[in-house]
Amino acid sequence: MMEYKICMSIAEIDPSFAKMAEELKKVAEVDVTGLDGFSLAGYDIFIGKKMTTKMLETADRLKVIFAYKTGVDDFPLEELEKREIQVVNSHADSVFIAQYAFGLAISLSNRITEFDKKFRRGIWYDHESPYWKSFFEMKVGLLGYGHIGREIHRILRNNSIEAYTLNRGKIYEDIHAVDTLEELCDSVDMLILSLPKTKETDVLIDQKILEHLEGKYIVNVGRSNCIDQTALYKALKAKKIAGAAIDTWDKKPGKFEKNFYPTKLPFKNLDNIVLSPHQAMKVNVGHDRYVMDTLKKVLCYMQTGELSDKVDLQKGY
Repeated sequence: MMEYKICMSIAEIDPSFAKMAEELKKVAEVDVTGLDGFSLAGYDIFIGKKMTTKMLETADRLKVIFAYKTGVDDFPLEELEKREIQVVNSHADSVFIAQYAFGLAISLSNRITEFDKKFRRGIWYDHESPYWKSFFEMKVGLLGYGHIGREIHRILRNNSIEAYTLNRGKIYEDIHAVDTLEELCDSVDMLILSLPKTKETDVLIDQKILEHLEGKYIVNVGRSNCIDQTALYKALKAKKIAGAAIDTWDKKPGKFEKNFYPTKLPFKNLDNIVLSPHQAMKVNVGHDRYVMDTLKKVLCYMQTGELSDKVDLQKGY
């Protein structure tokens, strides 16, 4: 096995990263750095969560990047493709993100969050609209049929919930594959998004698409860029769509920032939305799973030269 030199970029050492560094140092030369302010000169492998084009200028022999997360939009993918540098990501928590999506869908359609907020104010019944809808009687559309989408489908199938998705030339079993986004929205009662952040997914759900979801529900555990938030707010306020459950937002708080609200739009004043602060991926010991999955892939690469979960640098996922 050839001698590899590895740059391991992390915010701080925790038990998971300490174990990763310990295992890698048994078989390679490893330098642990911060998230920026370092040179990539002389490294064969980079392990990290982000990279700028400027950082890449110093990479003279870099072959593979291992991201210890799923999203790779924090990497200069076009430049990496030019340099023929492979990128590998991790889907270690896909099953748990799917579970969270299922929980949001149940809470939304069953109006659990809404009833909780009203009951705290002493309101027992909404006499104008007292009933909730069964998620198990709905047809569900999956916009995004990668690792997370397939795990959501598995949950739906186990509960005999009819599912639809866009036909993207993949292998589909027990799911209806339709040809257009409009047809997908027309066919279902709820649309669940688990899309990556790419140019193609930017503002995919706009005012025109929301019109195809009139009286229906939308759940997002994918990236925030996929939905026009202003159009969503207007549709919710006017009750043109039945409800939404949103886990991802355009802005996030700083490390020590408190009482942070990610948008100027007053979603918090609406009863027909479940607000979630990017929690789908924050499952217990989820970070450890991502790091250990990445470690396994790095060791496999060094031993066999094989790479799993390679990112399509043109598609961005």
